[in-house]
Parts: sequence; C-alpha cells; structure tokens
Amino acid sequence: MQGMRFDYRDIFRAARLAFSFQKIWIQFVGLIVGYAAYVVLTYVSLALAGQHIDVLWARYGLLPCVGGFPLPWYSWLLFVIGCLVLFISWLAASTGVARAAYMTLKGNHFYTWKEALRFAYKKKAGSAVATPMIIALIAFFIGLGGVVVGLLGRIPYAGELGISLFSAVWFMASLFLVFVLLALGVSLFLVPAVLATTDDDAFEGIFQSFSTLYAQPWRFILYEALLTVVAVVGFGVFCFFAKHAWGMMTKILIWGMGDKYANLSYAASYLVQGWVYPAVAWSRMLPANLGYILFFSKDFTALDLPAVTTIASYLFAVVMTVIGGFIVAYPLAVFNAGNGMIFLVLKKIKDDENLLERKDREEEEDQEEDIEEVEPEAKKAGGSKKAKTDSGKSSKK
Repeated sequence: MQGMRFDYRDIFRAARLAFSFQKIWIQFVGLIVGYAAYVVLTYVSLALAGQHIDVLWARYGLLPCVGGFPLPWYSWLLFVIGCLVLFISWLAASTGVARAAYMTLKGNHFYTWKEALRFAYKKKAGSAVATPMIIALIAFFIGLGGVVVGLLGRIPYAGELGISLFSAVWFMASLFLVFVLLALGVSLFLVPAVLATTDDDAFEGIFQSFSTLYAQPWRFILYEALLTVVAVVGFGVFCFFAKHAWGMMTKILIWGMGDKYANLSYAASYLVQGWVYPAVAWSRMLPANLGYILFFSKDFTALDLPAVTTIASYLFAVVMTVIGGFIVAYPLAVFNAGNGMIFLVLKKIKDDENLLERKDREEEEDQEEDIEEVEPEAKKAGGSKKAKTDSGKSSKK
C-alpha cells in the first residue's frame, strides 16, 4: 500500500498515477464508446432535419454540433439520447479509472483493466447514473412544489395572505433547493470516486455528495481547482513530448522511405486537420501560440497522389486520430484518478477513515473464489497422499 499524506500534496501525484497504459486505456475505451454514439446520433438527427451530411462533415468533421439548426422533436430526441450515452459512458469510465487508481494505491498492481471495466460497467454503471438522477429528481420535486404553492397563491385573499405568512418557509425551501443543486454538482465530480473506493451503491454516493458539500466545501473547491491545474499542465507536457516524438518518427522514416512517406504523412495530416478543424480553430485562440506548439503548427492542403497512397493516407489518418484520442484521454484519466485521491483525503479528514486499509466486497469475493479454487486441489492432494499411504501399508502386509 502506498502512503498518503491526506492533504493537498497528494493531488500532485494524480498526473503520475494516471500515467499508465492501464488507466489511459480504460479512459480511452469509455471515451470512444460514448463519443462514437454521440457523433453518429448527432449526424442522424441533423440528417433527419433535412441537413446534408457532406456539407456538415466538411464543416464539423468529428465534432458535430446541433447549435443554430432548426430541428424537429425527433431530431432533438436522438441528439439527447446521444448526449446521455456519452454521459453514461463518461461516468462508467471515470469509475473504472478511479478504481484502477485506488487499487494501485492499495498496492494491488495485478488489477487488470478488464477487471476495472467489468467493475465499472457491469457493477457500478447503474449506481453512477442513478446518483445524480436521484439528486436531480429531489431538486425537481422541490421546484415543482414551489410551482404548486405559486398556483395556490392565485386564490383570492387567502392566497396572498398564505404566501405572506409562510414566506420564511418558502425561503428555507428555496435555500434547501440551492443546497441540493450544489450537491448535484458535487456528485458529478465525486460519485465515480465514491463508488470506486467504497464498492457501495447509489445511496452511498448520495450521502457522500451531501456530506462532502456540508462538511468540506472549501477543501473540495480548492482541491478540484488544483486538480484541474495539474490535469491541464500534464496534458500540455504530454502533448509537447508527443508532438516532438511524432516529428522525430517522421524524420527517421523520411530518411528511409523518402518523399513517399513525406507525402503520406502530409496527406494524412490534411485529413485529420479537416476532421477536427473546429478543435484546430479553438486551439489557435490560445495565448502565447500554445495551439501551434501543442497542435498543428500549420495548415495543410490537399495533394494529388496515386490511389494506393491515397488509401494509405486514410488508414494513416485513422491511426493518427486514435493516437490523438489516446492523448486526450490522459488528462481525463488524471482528473478521475485525482478525484479518487480527493475523496480518500476528504473521507479521512471528515470521517477519520482510511479506505486504503479496508477490504471491499469485490476483494472479499475474489478472496473467496481463490479459497474455493484452492480447496478442491488440497482435497485432491490429500486424497492422493492417503491412497499412497494405504497402498504402502498393504504392501508391507
């Protein structure tokens, strides 16, 4: 088990903790599943609204948006479903990354990414989604109650008097509604970490969201701000070295392959830049030319290449996009691993409980399975020894 200081200094370890193939891969799988559903359903919704896919693809590529388009209700429904799939996949992947980071902190370095994904998607996905939904429903019904009170206030004479006499009650209810909405925001950050470290259900997520907001609000805010800085800086450093590694690879292969690889790489870069052009435009808005340092440093144009090279450039562009997605998954993994550490710290501070020192249900189940696997082998070994002893006694007789 790795030692923790249980204060803000632990958050700086999030970048190092998340920098592993296991955690980045878990985050990447969740990202690609949810984002693929979002892209497909968004384009389908726009197509059903009468928009031309080729025009939309040239404009948005892999970053579609429905803003500014008049859509019928069924197109909005598809778009909302895509957003929900992305949201659910995000919560599940966040739980998986936090679980893998938690196991690493406990010293279990043999915990695999398959186990983390199974834990997140099969065991905890429902709880991860149910927690913010239940809190949102609580806020909804409180607000609905306020609407009903407002309708009762329309009653002549009695309505005005009732609203005035019980105004303190309505104020307290509104104050509680604000508290519930803040707890909803906390749950979106902490619920994957709560489920990953406690191996509990949605009720624990709800309780810890309200408990953290009430007991440690400023620590939570400051820790999240610090974690955001760590994730952004880690992402920038990773992008910087990844870009230079790509440039080195390009130079080395050009030395061997010559202009054929240069044309192939250039054509693939042109395709990728077109697929993610909104992100390219956003990156150019960063101060101090950071977009050029971390992203595409120039605009690419189309080349007239042979058919084989063109096909290869599309394959190469797909690989580049996957690598880019893997790099984008890193700061998200930092964020989720860091949230796991934040909850461990806050849990220790407010409840004086070190979750790294206890075994949860999954670990107990694994231990029981190991015992069940060992017992039959021990019985077989014992039976064989007994048979040998009996045969030895009979031979002596």
